[in-house]
Amino acid sequence: MFSHGNSTTAYPPSRVRGLIPLIIYYAWTAPFKDGEFHDAARESATYLMEKAIAEGQDVEQAPLYGNYAIYDTPVERIYGDHLPRLRQIKTLVDPENVMGLTGGWKF
Repeated sequence: MFSHGNSTTAYPPSRVRGLIPLIIYYAWTAPFKDGEFHDAARESATYLMEKAIAEGQDVEQAPLYGNYAIYDTPVERIYGDHLPRLRQIKTLVDPENVMGLTGGWKF
C-alpha cells in the first residue's frame, strides 16, 4: 500500500501497515439534534472498536483518518508522533497563523 513513495508524510503517522478508514455516517436536518447524533456516532465507533479488538484486530491505537473523524477528535489521534514536526513546520511556513483562520484540524 505504501510502496509508491518512501518520503515522510503527515498521515498516516506510521507506514508499518495500511488501514482502511471506516466511515460512520448519520444524516439529520434539525440542528437541535446535533448532540444526539454526535453521541450516536461516538457510540457506534466505540462499539465497532470493541468488536474489532475482541476479534483480535490490533486497532486500538490506530490513527484516525482526519476526513472521517468527528469534530472534537484530538489531533494526536490523527497525526500521532508526527504532530511535533508538523507544528514546527507550521511555525516556519505560517508564522502569522493565517491557517488558524480556516476550519479543520489545528496543529
